[in-house]
Amino acid sequence: MQVGAMVANAIQRSWTETRSCQLDGIRVTETIVSAGATLHDHPHDTGQLCFVLEGEMRERTFGWDDCLPPGAFRSVAPGFRHMVKVSPDSDVVVLLLFIEADRWISATPTQWRTADSPLRNYSAQIRRELAKIDDAGRAALEGWTMLALSAAARGQAVVPATPPHWLNDAVSMIERRATEGISLSTLADAVGVHRATLAAAFRRFRRTSVGESIRDVRVRKVMRALVGSKMPLCEIATTCGFHDQAHMGRVFRKVVGFSPGGYRHLRR
Repeated sequence: MQVGAMVANAIQRSWTETRSCQLDGIRVTETIVSAGATLHDHPHDTGQLCFVLEGEMRERTFGWDDCLPPGAFRSVAPGFRHMVKVSPDSDVVVLLLFIEADRWISATPTQWRTADSPLRNYSAQIRRELAKIDDAGRAALEGWTMLALSAAARGQAVVPATPPHWLNDAVSMIERRATEGISLSTLADAVGVHRATLAAAFRRFRRTSVGESIRDVRVRKVMRALVGSKMPLCEIATTCGFHDQAHMGRVFRKVVGFSPGGYRHLRR
């Protein structure tokens, strides 16, 4: 199960195996991938089953550029090439099952799908057995891995088509409270989901991040204040949720292309 030197070095730096087991033609690992880590385009000699347990991972291959959120499952055949990039918002925890080509059965690479009930059960059983490696555990790991491969070969790609119900609540909360120091963590707590789950939903369904959404609401409030009031810039900055006037100026120029003062002058 060898990969290229560049990929091996990247894995050593950013991928930490918390638990692993080597079997006959199968390697099972539970791995933490550091936030912001990137694995550039590389092939796999083995087939691979990947369960995303926590965090968000982006994968690019076959013309796809997908965000894999918590709960996502992907099967890829031997010889598959892809690039992996982890969200900068948080680490990712993945369960990886590497299966040698002579033990692989046809499981065509597809766009990710949500792990259905049997796959979730296999994932849970594999993680349980990884915690207590003995002869019986090794036999169980092999059995659960091959059951997961069989399910992958028979399954169909299913990509959620609609956003989760709590996403609209999060967006509305940003609109109402963007000037109050709201953050990814406080927003996630308010809508009752993990911060990584919230970050993944924003990127997948709104094509932006939570931080960018908060920033954009604040900038719109600044624009309205500049045009509709005579408030000094320092007061607008604090009212609209920025640390100070200089902070507001940097963000505003980046988004709008003008300084706040220049924008006010232009619109009057």
